[in-house]
Amino acid sequence: MILLNLSKKKPTAIFDLDGTLVDSLHGIALAMKKTLAEFNYEVSVDNILPRIGAPMIEVVEELTQEKPEEIKKIYKEYLALYRRAYLRQIIPLSGADKLINNLYDSHFSLAIVTNKTEQDARSVIEALSWSTKFKIIVGRDTKKLPKPHPEGTIYALNKCNANPNESVFIGDTEYDMAAGKNAGVKFLIGLLGSRDATLLEAAGANQIANNLCDVEKMLLPN
Repeated sequence: MILLNLSKKKPTAIFDLDGTLVDSLHGIALAMKKTLAEFNYEVSVDNILPRIGAPMIEVVEELTQEKPEEIKKIYKEYLALYRRAYLRQIIPLSGADKLINNLYDSHFSLAIVTNKTEQDARSVIEALSWSTKFKIIVGRDTKKLPKPHPEGTIYALNKCNANPNESVFIGDTEYDMAAGKNAGVKFLIGLLGSRDATLLEAAGANQIANNLCDVEKMLLPN
């Protein structure tokens, strides 16, 4: 199904990053598991994975129930380990390069809204040679409130001079769908993987995609 009317001069596609465009979830979970173990918390990767999508400092809080200062300390250690050992191992998901290039060539404005820090998101985008394709990259610290709050999404829409009714948000978690929905984005594509269709639809997804090839079919004509 083609969701957007491509007679519009400049439609906008907003993407989440981790688990949507890049294969990074396992590395994030491993870095969190190892960091928590250093602070005497034994948490499995399987217990961490369903929580990814929220800001990771909130994941630390949920898993440890520690005081704010200790949470900040653990998060700082996690971030250092992740950047040192896992950030540069990130690879694009199947179909990501093709989708980004084809949307860009079809005159979409492209944006990233992620709960990664802006610095880390930019590092990933630069490493994958996508920097010239994206008009704006919004991290969890670019604005005051991260997803699921719509602030970052609204900021991205404004930077792209986008009409929410001519825009699409593509993501793999309920945080993405909620951020897009609350920002007034008309088309919300939930990408299966880290979450199931029921959860994504409950959060606002009006289309479900099995993979990025499906997303391309939804957005671009043959």
